[in-house]
Amino acid sequence: MLPAAAFGFALFLALVLTPLGARLAWAVGYLDHPEARKLHTSATALLGGVVVFVSALAAWFGAHLARHGNARHEAVFLLAGAVIVLLLGLWDDRFGMRPGVKLCGQAAAGAALLASGLVPDLGLPVALNVGLTLVALVALMNAVNFLDNMNGMVGGLAAIALAAFGWTSAARGAGGLAAAQFAIAGACLGFLPYNFPRARIFLGDAGSLFLGYSLGASAVLAFASAPPGWGRLGPPLMLAYPAFDMIFVVVNRLREGRRVHVGGRDHTNHRLASVIRCPTRTVLLLWVSGAALCASGLAVLKLNRPLPTLLLWGLWTILLGWTGLRLSSIPVRPREANPAP
Repeated sequence: MLPAAAFGFALFLALVLTPLGARLAWAVGYLDHPEARKLHTSATALLGGVVVFVSALAAWFGAHLARHGNARHEAVFLLAGAVIVLLLGLWDDRFGMRPGVKLCGQAAAGAALLASGLVPDLGLPVALNVGLTLVALVALMNAVNFLDNMNGMVGGLAAIALAAFGWTSAARGAGGLAAAQFAIAGACLGFLPYNFPRARIFLGDAGSLFLGYSLGASAVLAFASAPPGWGRLGPPLMLAYPAFDMIFVVVNRLREGRRVHVGGRDHTNHRLASVIRCPTRTVLLLWVSGAALCASGLAVLKLNRPLPTLLLWGLWTILLGWTGLRLSSIPVRPREANPAP
Protein backbone atom coordinates (compact mmCIF):
# COMPACT_ATOMS: atom_id res chain seq x y z
CA MET A 1 0.00 0.00 0.00
CA LEU A 2 1.43 3.35 -1.10
CA PRO A 3 0.71 5.40 2.10
CA ALA A 4 2.11 2.66 4.36
CA ALA A 5 5.27 2.40 2.26
CA ALA A 6 5.75 6.18 2.35
CA PHE A 7 5.27 6.22 6.14
CA GLY A 8 7.79 3.43 6.77
CA PHE A 9 10.40 4.80 4.38
CA ALA A 10 10.14 8.33 5.84
CA LEU A 11 10.42 6.96 9.37
CA PHE A 12 13.61 5.08 8.44
CA LEU A 13 15.13 8.06 6.63
CA ALA A 14 14.45 10.44 9.52
CA LEU A 15 16.03 8.03 12.00
CA VAL A 16 19.16 7.87 9.83
CA LEU A 17 19.37 11.51 8.68
CA THR A 18 18.52 13.40 11.89
CA PRO A 19 21.97 12.87 13.52
CA LEU A 20 23.56 14.02 10.26
CA GLY A 21 21.30 17.08 10.26
CA ALA A 22 22.44 17.93 13.79
CA ARG A 23 26.10 17.71 12.76
CA LEU A 24 25.45 19.87 9.70
CA ALA A 25 23.68 22.49 11.84
CA TRP A 26 26.71 22.75 14.13
CA ALA A 27 29.04 22.94 11.14
CA VAL A 28 27.18 25.81 9.43
CA GLY A 29 26.03 27.61 12.58
CA TYR A 30 22.28 26.89 12.47
CA LEU A 31 21.91 26.92 16.26
CA ASP A 32 19.28 28.04 18.74
CA HIS A 33 20.93 29.81 21.66
CA PRO A 34 19.35 30.00 25.15
CA GLU A 35 17.15 32.97 26.06
CA ALA A 36 15.06 33.85 29.09
CA ARG A 37 11.85 32.82 27.30
CA LYS A 38 13.25 29.39 26.29
CA LEU A 39 13.56 26.16 28.25
CA HIS A 40 16.92 24.91 26.98
CA THR A 41 20.17 26.01 28.61
CA SER A 42 22.70 25.28 25.85
CA ALA A 43 22.98 25.87 22.11
CA THR A 44 20.99 23.32 20.10
CA ALA A 45 20.99 22.38 16.41
CA LEU A 46 18.14 23.86 14.34
CA LEU A 47 17.89 21.85 11.11
CA GLY A 48 15.34 19.29 12.30
CA GLY A 49 12.67 20.78 10.04
CA VAL A 50 14.90 20.30 6.99
CA VAL A 51 15.46 16.66 7.93
CA VAL A 52 11.72 16.06 8.32
CA PHE A 53 11.02 17.72 4.96
CA VAL A 54 13.76 15.88 3.06
CA SER A 55 12.81 12.51 4.60
CA ALA A 56 9.13 13.00 3.78
CA LEU A 57 9.78 14.22 0.24
CA ALA A 58 12.19 11.39 -0.55
CA ALA A 59 9.81 8.79 0.89
CA TRP A 60 6.81 10.14 -0.99
CA PHE A 61 8.72 10.33 -4.28
CA GLY A 62 10.31 6.91 -3.75
CA ALA A 63 6.97 5.29 -3.00
CA HIS A 64 5.57 6.66 -6.26
CA LEU A 65 8.55 5.46 -8.26
CA ALA A 66 8.19 2.00 -6.74
CA ARG A 67 4.56 1.92 -7.89
CA HIS A 68 5.37 3.51 -11.26
CA GLY A 69 2.79 6.16 -10.52
CA ASN A 70 2.50 9.86 -11.22
CA ALA A 71 2.24 12.51 -8.51
CA ARG A 72 -1.35 13.33 -7.71
CA HIS A 73 -2.54 16.91 -8.28
CA GLU A 74 -3.31 17.68 -4.63
CA ALA A 75 -0.01 16.34 -3.31
CA VAL A 76 2.03 18.42 -5.76
CA PHE A 77 0.39 21.67 -4.63
CA LEU A 78 0.69 20.62 -0.97
CA LEU A 79 4.44 20.15 -1.32
CA ALA A 80 4.93 23.27 -3.46
CA GLY A 81 3.63 25.50 -0.67
CA ALA A 82 5.71 23.54 1.81
CA VAL A 83 8.91 24.51 -0.03
CA ILE A 84 8.02 28.19 0.34
CA VAL A 85 7.48 28.02 4.12
CA LEU A 86 10.57 25.87 4.59
CA LEU A 87 12.79 28.46 2.90
CA LEU A 88 11.02 31.23 4.79
CA GLY A 89 11.71 29.49 8.10
CA LEU A 90 15.34 28.79 7.23
CA TRP A 91 15.93 32.48 6.62
CA ASP A 92 14.14 33.40 9.85
CA ASP A 93 16.15 30.85 11.86
CA ARG A 94 19.45 32.28 10.65
CA PHE A 95 18.87 36.00 10.13
CA GLY A 96 15.55 36.81 11.78
CA MET A 97 12.58 38.37 10.01
CA ARG A 98 10.09 41.15 10.56
CA PRO A 99 6.54 39.93 11.35
CA GLY A 100 5.08 41.65 8.27
CA VAL A 101 7.56 39.99 5.90
CA LYS A 102 6.93 36.64 7.55
CA LEU A 103 3.17 37.01 7.09
CA CYS A 104 3.63 37.81 3.41
CA GLY A 105 5.72 34.67 2.93
CA GLN A 106 3.11 32.56 4.72
CA ALA A 107 0.39 34.06 2.54
CA ALA A 108 2.40 33.14 -0.57
CA ALA A 109 2.59 29.53 0.63
CA GLY A 110 -1.15 29.49 1.24
CA ALA A 111 -1.76 30.96 -2.22
CA ALA A 112 0.31 28.15 -3.76
CA LEU A 113 -2.04 25.62 -2.21
CA LEU A 114 -5.20 27.49 -3.22
CA ALA A 115 -3.90 27.59 -6.80
CA SER A 116 -4.90 23.91 -6.94
CA GLY A 117 -8.51 25.12 -7.15
CA LEU A 118 -9.59 23.21 -4.05
CA VAL A 119 -11.05 26.12 -2.11
CA PRO A 120 -13.60 25.26 0.60
CA ASP A 121 -17.13 26.36 -0.23
CA LEU A 122 -18.26 28.41 2.76
CA GLY A 123 -21.45 29.59 1.09
CA LEU A 124 -19.88 32.98 0.37
CA PRO A 125 -18.65 34.72 -2.79
CA VAL A 126 -15.52 33.16 -4.23
CA ALA A 127 -13.26 36.05 -3.20
CA LEU A 128 -14.42 35.79 0.41
CA ASN A 129 -13.98 32.00 0.39
CA VAL A 130 -10.41 32.41 -0.82
CA GLY A 131 -9.65 35.25 1.60
CA LEU A 132 -11.00 33.48 4.69
CA THR A 133 -9.24 30.25 3.77
CA LEU A 134 -5.95 32.10 3.34
CA VAL A 135 -6.36 33.82 6.71
CA ALA A 136 -7.08 30.46 8.35
CA LEU A 137 -3.98 28.89 6.80
CA VAL A 138 -1.71 31.73 7.91
CA ALA A 139 -3.25 31.69 11.40
CA LEU A 140 -2.62 27.96 11.78
CA MET A 141 0.98 28.26 10.59
CA ASN A 142 1.55 30.83 13.31
CA ALA A 143 -0.35 28.77 15.88
CA VAL A 144 1.95 25.78 15.31
CA ASN A 145 5.00 28.06 15.22
CA PHE A 146 3.89 29.52 18.59
CA LEU A 147 3.42 26.03 20.02
CA ASP A 148 6.92 24.82 19.14
CA ASN A 149 8.20 25.67 22.61
CA MET A 150 8.68 22.32 24.35
CA ASN A 151 10.57 19.19 23.34
CA GLY A 152 8.45 16.86 21.22
CA MET A 153 5.34 19.04 21.32
CA VAL A 154 4.85 19.91 17.66
CA GLY A 155 6.52 16.80 16.21
CA GLY A 156 4.23 14.46 18.14
CA LEU A 157 1.02 16.40 17.55
CA ALA A 158 1.81 16.74 13.84
CA ALA A 159 2.52 13.01 13.46
CA ILE A 160 -0.84 12.14 15.04
CA ALA A 161 -2.90 14.67 13.07
CA LEU A 162 -1.21 14.02 9.70
CA ALA A 163 -1.71 10.28 10.10
CA ALA A 164 -5.40 10.97 10.75
CA PHE A 165 -5.65 13.25 7.71
CA GLY A 166 -3.80 10.64 5.66
CA TRP A 167 -6.38 8.05 6.65
CA THR A 168 -9.21 10.30 5.43
CA SER A 169 -7.39 10.97 2.15
CA ALA A 170 -6.84 7.25 1.55
CA ALA A 171 -10.49 6.53 2.36
CA ARG A 172 -11.67 8.91 -0.39
CA GLY A 173 -9.19 7.52 -2.92
CA ALA A 174 -6.63 10.36 -2.87
CA GLY A 175 -3.65 7.99 -2.71
CA GLY A 176 -0.99 10.54 -3.66
CA LEU A 177 -2.13 13.01 -1.02
CA ALA A 178 -2.42 10.25 1.60
CA ALA A 179 1.14 9.13 0.79
CA ALA A 180 2.42 12.69 1.28
CA GLN A 181 0.60 13.05 4.60
CA PHE A 182 1.75 9.66 5.90
CA ALA A 183 5.30 10.44 4.73
CA ILE A 184 5.38 13.64 6.81
CA ALA A 185 3.86 11.78 9.77
CA GLY A 186 6.52 9.07 9.49
CA ALA A 187 9.31 11.64 9.23
CA CYS A 188 8.01 13.36 12.38
CA LEU A 189 7.98 10.04 14.21
CA GLY A 190 11.54 9.27 13.12
CA PHE A 191 12.66 12.72 14.27
CA LEU A 192 11.11 12.45 17.75
CA PRO A 193 13.76 10.18 19.39
CA TYR A 194 16.28 12.99 18.86
CA ASN A 195 13.92 15.70 20.12
CA PHE A 196 12.04 14.09 23.02
CA PRO A 197 12.36 13.97 25.97
CA ARG A 198 15.84 15.52 25.61
CA ALA A 199 16.61 17.48 22.46
CA ARG A 200 19.76 17.12 20.39
CA ILE A 201 18.08 19.03 17.56
CA PHE A 202 15.07 21.34 17.15
CA LEU A 203 12.59 21.74 14.31
CA GLY A 204 13.32 25.46 14.14
CA ASP A 205 10.97 27.92 12.48
CA ALA A 206 11.57 26.06 9.21
CA GLY A 207 10.14 22.88 10.70
CA SER A 208 7.29 24.40 12.69
CA LEU A 209 6.12 26.52 9.75
CA PHE A 210 6.38 23.52 7.41
CA LEU A 211 4.33 21.35 9.75
CA GLY A 212 1.84 24.14 10.44
CA TYR A 213 1.37 24.62 6.72
CA SER A 214 1.02 20.86 6.15
CA LEU A 215 -1.64 20.58 8.86
CA GLY A 216 -3.56 23.61 7.62
CA ALA A 217 -3.39 22.46 4.02
CA SER A 218 -4.54 18.97 5.01
CA ALA A 219 -7.53 20.45 6.86
CA VAL A 220 -8.43 22.64 3.87
CA LEU A 221 -8.21 19.71 1.45
CA ALA A 222 -10.23 17.45 3.77
CA PHE A 223 -12.90 20.15 4.18
CA ALA A 224 -13.09 20.89 0.44
CA SER A 225 -13.29 17.20 -0.49
CA ALA A 226 -15.88 16.19 2.13
CA PRO A 227 -19.52 15.87 1.06
CA PRO A 228 -21.65 18.92 1.98
CA GLY A 229 -23.04 18.76 5.48
CA TRP A 230 -22.10 18.64 9.14
CA GLY A 231 -19.10 16.40 8.47
CA ARG A 232 -17.13 19.37 7.19
CA LEU A 233 -16.74 20.53 10.78
CA GLY A 234 -14.57 17.48 11.47
CA PRO A 235 -11.23 18.71 10.02
CA PRO A 236 -11.20 21.97 12.06
CA LEU A 237 -11.92 20.00 15.24
CA MET A 238 -8.82 17.87 14.63
CA LEU A 239 -6.64 21.00 14.92
CA ALA A 240 -8.49 22.61 17.81
CA TYR A 241 -5.59 22.52 20.27
CA PRO A 242 -3.08 24.67 18.31
CA ALA A 243 -5.91 27.13 17.60
CA PHE A 244 -6.93 27.16 21.27
CA ASP A 245 -3.36 27.79 22.42
CA MET A 246 -2.92 30.69 19.99
CA ILE A 247 -6.20 32.32 21.03
CA PHE A 248 -5.26 31.86 24.70
CA VAL A 249 -1.85 33.48 24.21
CA VAL A 250 -3.12 36.37 22.06
CA VAL A 251 -5.95 37.23 24.45
CA ASN A 252 -3.72 37.16 27.53
CA ARG A 253 -0.91 39.15 25.92
CA LEU A 254 -3.30 41.82 24.65
CA ARG A 255 -4.94 41.98 28.07
CA GLU A 256 -1.53 42.50 29.68
CA GLY A 257 -0.43 45.08 27.09
CA ARG A 258 2.34 42.93 25.60
CA ARG A 259 3.29 42.46 21.94
CA VAL A 260 1.65 39.35 20.50
CA HIS A 261 4.52 38.27 18.23
CA VAL A 262 7.20 38.28 20.95
CA GLY A 263 7.68 34.79 22.38
CA GLY A 264 7.31 33.91 26.03
CA ARG A 265 6.68 31.13 28.50
CA ASP A 266 2.98 31.90 28.84
CA HIS A 267 1.47 29.21 26.59
CA THR A 268 -1.08 26.68 27.77
CA ASN A 269 1.52 23.90 27.85
CA HIS A 270 3.93 26.05 29.89
CA ARG A 271 1.27 26.76 32.50
CA LEU A 272 0.12 23.15 32.51
CA ALA A 273 3.72 22.01 33.03
CA SER A 274 3.99 24.28 36.07
CA VAL A 275 1.04 22.36 37.58
CA ILE A 276 2.14 18.86 36.55
CA ARG A 277 5.80 19.77 37.34
CA CYS A 278 7.12 17.66 34.48
CA PRO A 279 7.49 18.82 30.85
CA THR A 280 7.65 15.21 29.62
CA ARG A 281 4.33 14.24 31.19
CA THR A 282 2.82 17.49 29.94
CA VAL A 283 3.77 16.68 26.35
CA LEU A 284 2.48 13.09 26.67
CA LEU A 285 -0.83 14.39 28.03
CA LEU A 286 -1.18 16.84 25.15
CA TRP A 287 -0.36 14.11 22.62
CA VAL A 288 -3.24 12.08 24.08
CA SER A 289 -5.48 15.14 23.90
CA GLY A 290 -4.47 15.67 20.27
CA ALA A 291 -5.29 12.06 19.47
CA ALA A 292 -8.70 12.43 21.16
CA LEU A 293 -9.42 15.56 19.10
CA CYS A 294 -8.43 13.73 15.92
CA ALA A 295 -10.70 10.80 16.81
CA SER A 296 -13.55 13.24 17.45
CA GLY A 297 -12.94 15.02 14.16
CA LEU A 298 -12.83 11.74 12.23
CA ALA A 299 -16.13 10.71 13.84
CA VAL A 300 -17.75 14.02 12.84
CA LEU A 301 -16.40 13.70 9.30
CA LYS A 302 -17.58 10.11 8.87
CA LEU A 303 -21.02 10.39 10.51
CA ASN A 304 -21.89 13.71 8.83
CA ARG A 305 -24.88 14.22 11.12
CA PRO A 306 -25.93 17.19 13.29
CA LEU A 307 -26.31 15.46 16.67
CA PRO A 308 -22.78 13.95 17.02
CA THR A 309 -21.27 17.10 15.51
CA LEU A 310 -22.99 19.45 17.95
CA LEU A 311 -22.34 17.10 20.86
CA LEU A 312 -18.59 16.71 20.20
CA TRP A 313 -18.06 20.37 19.33
CA GLY A 314 -20.02 21.40 22.42
CA LEU A 315 -18.08 19.09 24.73
CA TRP A 316 -14.69 20.20 23.43
CA THR A 317 -15.67 23.88 23.51
CA ILE A 318 -16.72 23.58 27.14
CA LEU A 319 -13.59 21.59 28.06
CA LEU A 320 -11.16 23.94 26.31
CA GLY A 321 -12.97 27.02 27.59
CA TRP A 322 -12.85 25.76 31.16
CA THR A 323 -9.20 24.79 30.74
CA GLY A 324 -8.35 28.24 29.40
CA LEU A 325 -10.01 29.97 32.36
CA ARG A 326 -8.15 27.77 34.84
CA LEU A 327 -4.79 28.11 33.12
CA SER A 328 -5.07 31.89 32.79
CA SER A 329 -5.05 32.14 36.59
CA ILE A 330 -1.73 30.26 36.83
CA PRO A 331 1.25 32.65 36.97
CA VAL A 332 3.96 32.35 34.37
CA ARG A 333 7.04 30.78 35.97
CA PRO A 334 10.39 32.48 35.46
CA ARG A 335 13.17 30.45 33.95
CA GLU A 336 14.90 28.23 36.48
CA ALA A 337 18.67 28.12 36.78
CA ASN A 338 18.69 24.32 36.41
CA PRO A 339 15.31 23.18 35.02
CA ALA A 340 14.27 19.59 35.44
CA PRO A 341 14.67 17.45 32.34
